Amino acid sequence: MGEKKSSKKAYLDNFLGCMGSILDPQGLEVVAVRGKKCDIIFASSKAEARMALDPDAARGCKSNFSKSMPELCEHCPYGEKDEKAEIKPFEIEDSSGRTYAGGCHMVDWVDGKPAAIFVLRDITEEKEVKNRLYELAYIDHLTGVPNRQKLKEDFAEVEEKIAKNKLTGVAALFDLDHFKAVNDTYGHNTGDVVLRRLTEHLQADKAFNGHLYRLGGDEFVLLFSAPPGKFASEAEMLQQYQSLLSTALQSYTLPNIDLSCTLSMGVSVFPKHGDTLSEILRKADIALYKAKAAGRNQMVFFEDRYDVAQKFKDLYINIQPVLLGSGKTFAYELTDRGSGGEEDEGAVSLSEFNRALDALGLGDINNDMLYFIWYSKQLLNPAVLGNLPKNKFIILLNLPGQVTANDLQIYIALKKKGYKLALAGLSSSKATPELLKLADYCKFSVADTNPAMLKKVISASPNVRFIATRVDSPGVFQEAKAAGFHLYQGFFFNQPAEMRKTKELGPMKVNYFRLLKLSSTDDYMDFREISEIIASDVALTYKLLRILNSAAVGLRNVSNIAMAVAYIGEESLKKWIAVLALRGIADDQPLELVRMSLVRARFGETLAPYFRIKRNPKQVFMVGMLSLLHIALDKSKEELLAEIPVSEDIRQSLMTKNGVYSDLLRFYEHFEYANWEEVTQFAKDHQLDPQFVNDTYIAAVKWYNDLTRT
Repeated sequence: MGEKKSSKKAYLDNFLGCMGSILDPQGLEVVAVRGKKCDIIFASSKAEARMALDPDAARGCKSNFSKSMPELCEHCPYGEKDEKAEIKPFEIEDSSGRTYAGGCHMVDWVDGKPAAIFVLRDITEEKEVKNRLYELAYIDHLTGVPNRQKLKEDFAEVEEKIAKNKLTGVAALFDLDHFKAVNDTYGHNTGDVVLRRLTEHLQADKAFNGHLYRLGGDEFVLLFSAPPGKFASEAEMLQQYQSLLSTALQSYTLPNIDLSCTLSMGVSVFPKHGDTLSEILRKADIALYKAKAAGRNQMVFFEDRYDVAQKFKDLYINIQPVLLGSGKTFAYELTDRGSGGEEDEGAVSLSEFNRALDALGLGDINNDMLYFIWYSKQLLNPAVLGNLPKNKFIILLNLPGQVTANDLQIYIALKKKGYKLALAGLSSSKATPELLKLADYCKFSVADTNPAMLKKVISASPNVRFIATRVDSPGVFQEAKAAGFHLYQGFFFNQPAEMRKTKELGPMKVNYFRLLKLSSTDDYMDFREISEIIASDVALTYKLLRILNSAAVGLRNVSNIAMAVAYIGEESLKKWIAVLALRGIADDQPLELVRMSLVRARFGETLAPYFRIKRNPKQVFMVGMLSLLHIALDKSKEELLAEIPVSEDIRQSLMTKNGVYSDLLRFYEHFEYANWEEVTQFAKDHQLDPQFVNDTYIAAVKWYNDLTRT
């Protein structure tokens, strides 16, 4: 019997020794306790060291080990009968302030009886590192308040609740009036102190603490939200937020400086003014701009009538097609500066105009295309009058709300100089005989005009060609055509779903489509199969090699596929084959389908490396190229993607609004429609210089023009 006990004790000692040899190198504090007194039946070396701090205490958890961390007992599962409990992770601090990650669960001990085992790991340094990384990612290092990235993440939760109609609130965007003067007079160090003292002052107020974010510079946001039922009415909500926010509108200064800063604040309300952060901040920014214009040191709540400010509209140029009813391109409109507002607002500077001409490749102006350009006083400059071909350019005039005698004199002067005129901003009620007599073209939005009156105006003006704008669907196209319009702006190529039939590809186009499928995959490209396809089609071989030798690609004397691969590699060849295939498949569709697809592809591919969150340029190119292909093939997107092996990221982006590249597709549409506010917001969100965005677009157009010369 004694030998049996001795053997059992030796086994237990050996077991505990093995446990110690495993646990000690890991630096874990492990204790096994049992019974109502929580007697310790095992302790690792580090746990023993903790108990040695109080050598006079009894060898028990309550009386010794947990004395330095009293909250430990709250996590003990001992007493749950003999059931084995799941480990319950927790964090706990000891009396010295160090932090431990812990877990406790019930086990059957080596002697067959239950015991509670605590496992504790010191994570003090690890937590400090995590906290430091958190601060670097989410805390503004100068002021100590959350930054723009933290605002985005916090607002993601707000968006979810807005979508469920469970939240309302306001975003107050503010900056410091005359802050630049402080920086210029007393230096940036003083300016930094002003920002720190301002945020300390606001954070000290319980009403603002936890609601303040720094966007950058002297620009901050206060974000407040509440359940919809908190306020009896919208008026009450606005009154309470106005009362709260107005307490921040004070004069801020420092001792020993003579200058002070006030605050100007713009406020937008969600979800009334938007349900996304970018839209809410955009409208708060418009309201802030109004506060500045009204004299500073005040707060302005956004109103829909304010949404006309286009602070960056003069940075962009867009080239929009003007189409015949067949979908063929009749002319291009060089759209810049939002194409709206007063005469000076619509002015085209010489540098912008030259960039647009360069983008179109009009150095020698020897093609048959017409170009609409917006009126500028520079068009009456003798140097322009003597050199601008009147047979190539049509002058677009954005009519004011009330055409004055002075306006008419300008229009008459342009006609006498030999220009053709196109009138924009015209409605059927303003289309007077006097104006129509001067016009060669008139632009109308079908949706904004009385159909009967419009038809009457068109039929009474046989010498004027009428352009329908925002023709975005086959239904609108048919309506405009019935009214008598001659030209169209918009994307109306696809047929209604009920009329669409799957397009059969001809023998040669089958080869193009096979190439497109091969080049769309992210997997290894089968060059043997590609070579066989090209070899079976002489025209295809000729076109491919011409593209590879074109100025757009930059190669010379490439005479076979093997040589092309050696020069440009698999991924580049994959792209150029895709370009060729798209042009081949859509050769009986409006040229604009191909142009827009390839400009989108190149535009996005060039921007991709500069996004705040990097995108895969190869996939960006493919998304742009495929974005309109279903129209060229008269297929639905589902039918197209069932036949082309694209990655899941591309598929989701083309099919939904929440794909990796879906926001990029919306950006393309905004650019094509000259929605400059949205374009600017996209550039701001991705930390892109608007001028760089514009230049990249022009480069993409030029790249396409080089391709079409092959």
